[in-house]
Amino acid sequence: MARRSRPMTAVTLTRARGVIRARLDEPERRNAITPLLLDNLHAALDAAETDTGCRVLVLSASGDDFCAGTDLSGGVPDTLPDPGDTGELPYWRLLERLTATPVVTVALVDGHAHAGGVGLAAACDLVIAGPRARFRLTEALVGLVPAMAWPFVARRTGEQRAFTATLLAEDLDAAAAHACGLADQATDDAEGALRSTLVRLSRVDRSTTGALKTWRTRLFPRDEHLGTDAAHTFLTRLTDPHVHRLLGRVTAPERAA
Repeated sequence: MARRSRPMTAVTLTRARGVIRARLDEPERRNAITPLLLDNLHAALDAAETDTGCRVLVLSASGDDFCAGTDLSGGVPDTLPDPGDTGELPYWRLLERLTATPVVTVALVDGHAHAGGVGLAAACDLVIAGPRARFRLTEALVGLVPAMAWPFVARRTGEQRAFTATLLAEDLDAAAAHACGLADQATDDAEGALRSTLVRLSRVDRSTTGALKTWRTRLFPRDEHLGTDAAHTFLTRLTDPHVHRLLGRVTAPERAA
């Protein structure tokens, strides 16, 4: 039986049989990306990496949304870092950690993943899409560029498919996400598919997983400056007055990044 840990504000952790499950747990906020959520997910990764018995970290969510991206329903924040002086942002560092950590990372998406929420799923080693899953990169609708999410989406779908999905703000269901590589499985039983996947993953030890992921990074390296450049691109667009006007015109579900 899973042992429930002390709840965190935005993420709830459970541990059982070498698996830590981090559930995004603010459905009333559509599990939006906030500094607190990022801190909690970094803490979940810390817990998984320091627990030598942990082989898998599962990201899932409560409610109708997996993750709606950064909530910009209140408009652009009054204070933002200077794009020219900013290094890697916490969101980028989280995606990099999900990709590089020696534990297997699994995203169980059975709800809406918008904007940065798509990147959060795509950065994981495996993505299971349930019957309620919808994936949509909505940044272009508000004049933004998914600079941080794109490298992780494009490594799954290919460059042109990621570009098209963003340019058209395509709303992809589980089958469509699976067809383009954004999801590794599309299923009518998300929890059942997760259980089956965990059984298979139990046959591979953590050191092997770590070595496999390290070799993948060596074969397909990313530009070491990409995170800083992505932050600059995102913040430059976010501070553009044109983007501010667009944010004031679109509906709430599209105000995400």
